[in-house]
Amino acid sequence: MNTPTFLFLHGMWGDARFWNRFRRRFEECGYRTEAVTFLHHEKPQDISMLRHVGMMDYVEQVEQAIGALPDAPVLVGHSMGALVAQKLAERGLAKAMVLVAPVAPAGISLATWSSLVCISGNLHDIALRRPFLMPWRQSRYGFLNTLGPREMAAIYGSFVRESGKAMREIVTGAIAVDERQVSCPVLAIVGSEDRATPPSVVKRIAGKYGADYREYPGWGHYLGIAWEAIDEVLNWVNARGLS
Repeated sequence: MNTPTFLFLHGMWGDARFWNRFRRRFEECGYRTEAVTFLHHEKPQDISMLRHVGMMDYVEQVEQAIGALPDAPVLVGHSMGALVAQKLAERGLAKAMVLVAPVAPAGISLATWSSLVCISGNLHDIALRRPFLMPWRQSRYGFLNTLGPREMAAIYGSFVRESGKAMREIVTGAIAVDERQVSCPVLAIVGSEDRATPPSVVKRIAGKYGADYREYPGWGHYLGIAWEAIDEVLNWVNARGLS
């Protein structure tokens, strides 16, 4: 039986390195893994180009990457990358899909108090579609809140600027996904202390796709280093015998 390829899609302010622990564990188990770094997220960044990039540019980028694979992959997306994954699954390009602390598509409101605090430091950037970096205060509150001080500092120091255009599309609900076109198995996971994509939102996303749902006590938005989440995703995939 051929084992599927896992294609990992990172979230905002990140790059493919977000998935290092996931990839190491999956490759130890014999799976092939690939990870995309979204357009203009490499350092040094071309901010003038990033200014013009939107969500569908990321979707088209990943669709091209899928075209180079031998078969449809298992898509694993974090946050913004999970919304990209949803659009690709809608196109029939996923063997299965794992949504890690996912951003919601149109029709599911993101307007919780905690998520509004997360973007409060960048409202002008979002309105003007300017590339931006989330300020330390909001990052510590909404993205890194369950991590230790050293982890917080190291991760924040790795952040890159994100497209204000893409964020505007997310917060205005511009990216719709027709769940009737998503036929693959779906798993949605979130930390109980996630303030950027709270469990209440992720439960609604899971319901949209009839997905399996898992919640991790004591974890926030940054699940890329949560070994219990990594192992559970692996077990979920193994249980489905995907080939």
